[in-house]
Amino acid sequence: MEVLFIIIIIFALVAIGIKTNNIAKKPKREYTYTKKARAMTRHELIFYKTLLEAISGCVIIPQAHLSMFLDHKVYGQNWSRAFSRINGKSVDFLICTNNMKPLIAIELDDNTHDRPDRQKRDIFVNSIIGDANMPLLRFKAGEWNSEIIKQEVARALKKSTLEKL
Repeated sequence: MEVLFIIIIIFALVAIGIKTNNIAKKPKREYTYTKKARAMTRHELIFYKTLLEAISGCVIIPQAHLSMFLDHKVYGQNWSRAFSRINGKSVDFLICTNNMKPLIAIELDDNTHDRPDRQKRDIFVNSIIGDANMPLLRFKAGEWNSEIIKQEVARALKKSTLEKL
């Protein structure tokens, strides 16, 4: 009887040990992720560096989600549905004041913007950013240089400032 009791205790301890080991293991993941070599494409990085030269006293946020600078909590509309329409969408760059007040949104349009699904998305983004009275600049790939960027950004900043007076 004592031997049976000792065997039961040993099995119980082993079972507790197995459960403890299972808790310490990492959960099984459905997908695997790796770190990208760069956070921006080569063209985005060149554009970003040009923006840094063109703008002083402002903050440049790459890949800014629309919900970062567009308020979806507007009286009289379904907030969760309004958020779901912009969730996951972003602009390539957002220019803000040092106090993080949004000034200008910027999109770089490469050849992917020729696809019908992207054109539909671009029309939607143009519409809602325009409705929010915020400038949205679009630069087509291969059709910009540092002078064009500087001129367009300066023009948009000036226009934005004049509209507030």
